[in-house]
Amino acid sequence: MEPAGLYDLPPTAISRELFFNVGGPHGFMRWGVYLFLLASLLFLGYTLWVRIRLWRKGQSEACSDHPLRRLHLVVKYVLLQAKVMREGYTGLMHASLFYGFVALTFVTGMIVLQEDISAPLFDVRFIYGNFYLIWSLLADLFGLALLGGLGLAAYRRYIVRPGRLDTRPTDTLALLLLALIVVTGFFSEAMRIAITGFPPFEVFSPVGFMLAQALTPLGAETLRALHYGNWWLHMLASFGFIGLVASGKLGHIVIATLNIYFGRLDNECPATLYSSTLIRPDEFETADTFGATTVTDFSWKQLLDVDACTRCGRCQDHCPAWLTDKPLSPKLLVNAIQGSLQALAGGGDNKPLVGNYVQLDEIWSCTNCAACMEVCPVNIEQVPKVLELRRARVLMEGEMAPELQRTFVNLENNGNPYGFAFAKRGDWLPDDLGFKTLAEDPDVDYLYFAGCAAAYDKRNQRTAIAFMRILKQAGYKVGILGPEEVCCGDSALRAGNEYLFQTLAGKNLESFARYGVRKAVVTCPHGLNTLKKEYRKFAALGVAEDGSPLRYDISVEHHTQVIHRLLKEDRIRLKQQPAQKITYHDSCFLGRYNDILDTPREILAAIPGSEVVEMERHGKNSFCCGAGGSRMWLEESLGSRINQTRTREAQATVADLISTACPFCSTMLSDGVKELAIDTLETRDIAELVYEAMEK
Repeated sequence: MEPAGLYDLPPTAISRELFFNVGGPHGFMRWGVYLFLLASLLFLGYTLWVRIRLWRKGQSEACSDHPLRRLHLVVKYVLLQAKVMREGYTGLMHASLFYGFVALTFVTGMIVLQEDISAPLFDVRFIYGNFYLIWSLLADLFGLALLGGLGLAAYRRYIVRPGRLDTRPTDTLALLLLALIVVTGFFSEAMRIAITGFPPFEVFSPVGFMLAQALTPLGAETLRALHYGNWWLHMLASFGFIGLVASGKLGHIVIATLNIYFGRLDNECPATLYSSTLIRPDEFETADTFGATTVTDFSWKQLLDVDACTRCGRCQDHCPAWLTDKPLSPKLLVNAIQGSLQALAGGGDNKPLVGNYVQLDEIWSCTNCAACMEVCPVNIEQVPKVLELRRARVLMEGEMAPELQRTFVNLENNGNPYGFAFAKRGDWLPDDLGFKTLAEDPDVDYLYFAGCAAAYDKRNQRTAIAFMRILKQAGYKVGILGPEEVCCGDSALRAGNEYLFQTLAGKNLESFARYGVRKAVVTCPHGLNTLKKEYRKFAALGVAEDGSPLRYDISVEHHTQVIHRLLKEDRIRLKQQPAQKITYHDSCFLGRYNDILDTPREILAAIPGSEVVEMERHGKNSFCCGAGGSRMWLEESLGSRINQTRTREAQATVADLISTACPFCSTMLSDGVKELAIDTLETRDIAELVYEAMEK
């Protein structure tokens, strides 16, 4: 049965007077609504115009293409709250606030649609009968949800008080204003129901109906006076809210939505996720500055980025630097840049960021793990800002740690960060494999881009050799570049020395083109990420030494992807192994940057006798080993050691082995085991474990 059928009334009688007790639909209040709404919108427009003028002090950046894809981002991250809903308590809290607010906006919008458009223009009314009953019920239910969300927010902010939150007066004002709107709305509803004699269909406004019973003893005359004042208070609060949605704490409603709309579309696809924005090669000859020295050196979108921060602290809660007592907090870094922007807006000087708003140790503590970007609900990009600040220090000031300077010299002179002779880059490859360099035989199924760790580090050479033996057993013919290979350039790029990165990338791309390389495989996630993403971008911008365009037409895979396929195709088979517990450590550049999460786990689970146990932080929520962002080549002198924190997490699983799929992670966790003197734990790459278990 339809709801209206419960009452012996014509459908049009199941409704209410929408401007009850305030002069009716043609009284002063109708014009008062327009005047207050106009004032609110003018204030909103002014505050937004002030912010836009401030953002425009940044450099140009094109990010308005593909409007439909951008609207999809808004649906995903704003309407569906994709990132916010990952957290239990705060997800429920924010969902109650957001969906309660959206629903009540819809309820109010229906009044505007009828009273200001359909009724005066077309004599059409629809808020009656079944629609009215459902509309009233939803308004009360979502009003309760909003109040519940406000209660959860207040409890968390003022009672629990987690360290990641910093409460300001504007935060309190936002909560109080929302509470005032909902409470006055319920009281207006209750007093109207009591004054009009409790129409039976008003039980579809359950909150108002029950509250009306408590208010009835006040009498009709008193209730009318209270209703009139309460109605005005509700209106003023509502219009105040509209005016403030681009200001203070409420500003994230508009500004965060804009930030998501203008966000990088690259970050929605694993093939381009978190890829770096590169300097055009010709700019090294023409540009006066590189990176960000002052706040106006950032792009306008990056300035919108810092303004969109809601200070929720999720990034800080997941930052390995902050969690090991280093000075970097992604939230505080973004807020510091915003502080510089605010100072500029107030007439202050455009001071250098480092030394005034940001400390040097902050920008060098970042491991580029991207955990901050992964969890940010409004898609702020913290890591690119760190890279811009590093670029300015390295390219403009020539300022870097001594060990990093040594790394750059090694890369320039020998093509590897270790400083070993480039001529010995292929010496790790055993003769019995029968694999050759491409110079000797370019007709191969795969180029194995060994990377520096596999070429020179004995621990990681074992991984490379095991993987090569797996490929040989599967019948693949593989070649290497040997002395013609140079570092992929990841460490140079992420340390801010992009000129050096482009030099290294150009050499490798020319080698790929010279031998017609179409398929490459790597055992290093940093190499995977750089070759797949940054090389593609660089090839589109740069030219070869002879002036011809750089070519990029290769597919690049990680060794876990290849091994997984070989197992699925039954090209290699595994035999029973001694029972062992294995915990898998997700490399940031494999899992978070390239979304390769299940593949390594499925390989380990396929080894007979193995039991895979997870660390508390795993998958996209994994904890960094501490080596990314060029930290592999820098001393860790501040706070506690990141690799030891991660090693303890592995130890807590009571596993026998930590399995890795990254040479940096392997080194850092092996060191962690030694530093903590854990005799019961060993670190092995997936390729080693598979080769040992393989039927030969």
